[in-house]
Amino acid sequence: MQLSRRLLSFFTCLLFASGAQAASLTVSPIRIDVPAPASSASVNLRNEAALPVNIQIRLFKWVLKDGEDFYEQTDDVVATPPVASVPPGGAALIRIVRTGAAPVVGEEAYRLVVDEIPDANRIRNAGVNLALRYMIPVFYLNSDAAQAKLAWSIRTEGRKRMLVATNSGDKSSRIANLRLDKTVLFGGLAGYVLGHSTRKWPLPAKASGARVSAESNNGPIDAPLSR
Repeated sequence: MQLSRRLLSFFTCLLFASGAQAASLTVSPIRIDVPAPASSASVNLRNEAALPVNIQIRLFKWVLKDGEDFYEQTDDVVATPPVASVPPGGAALIRIVRTGAAPVVGEEAYRLVVDEIPDANRIRNAGVNLALRYMIPVFYLNSDAAQAKLAWSIRTEGRKRMLVATNSGDKSSRIANLRLDKTVLFGGLAGYVLGHSTRKWPLPAKASGARVSAESNNGPIDAPLSR
């Protein structure tokens, strides 16, 4: 099964009409890098609320298709335990383990999805219950993985003009504060360009320019558009 970013957003807050308890679940770290030969990592959950929080933990293979995020079910990486109850003021430890026997080639990208499971009784009896979803990037990488190498261009697809970033490197690049010359396209996180993948962003009708600027996990970007 494949899930597009429309079904699994980077961070989702779902508001249930009935409960007055807002969840206070924190997750750390917010990004996980596991260099070879390591195969596992830990995630810490903490509940600051006055009531217990029940959670579900899942992992999805993360790819880019037609320039957008897609998440696919996988058995190559698992989370244990898959469900947990975190007591008030308490914490829980989640382990992420790569089970595939084949060595990592370049970089493998996954998303760890942590969902609060709403308490049905609390929803019926209280007012507003806030259920949180966290999606944590998880990267397994080989020591020889090549750094991200981005090329930028503008394409017209149908009636839409798209800013396109193509990554010929192995490692992903996290893009934020994206601009086309002086036009601000995204003021915060614009997304990731995974290794050997292409990402696309729709352009405003009047946007034009010759250079792209942004911030990335590899440093500032100031690059010309390829012709």
